[in-house]
Order: sequence, then structure tokens, then C-alpha cells
Amino acid sequence: MWQDLAALTPPLIVCVAFLIGVAILLRREMSPKRRAKRNSRRRSRDQGS
Repeated sequence: MWQDLAALTPPLIVCVAFLIGVAILLRREMSPKRRAKRNSRRRSRDQGS
């Protein structure tokens, strides 16, 4: 049984690291501050043209 668990450990670590990375990326991209900043930049760019 321990050998089975040992064989699954590396893929499990990679999977957990990937999920953490996706969560960090989504949290960063979906934050209200970033969204407001991006929208204000778009508005200023649209008004300048």
C-alpha cells in the first residue's frame, strides 16, 4: 500500500501546485482594484482617440 502512495506522490504534488497557481492567478486578475485600474485606463485611452 505504501508503494502505491509513493507512486502517486509526485503527480499529486504537481496537481496541488498547479491548482494553487491557478487560484493565485485568478485572484490577482479578478481583484476589484485591478479591474478598476484597467477600466480607468481603457476609458482614458478611448477618450484620447
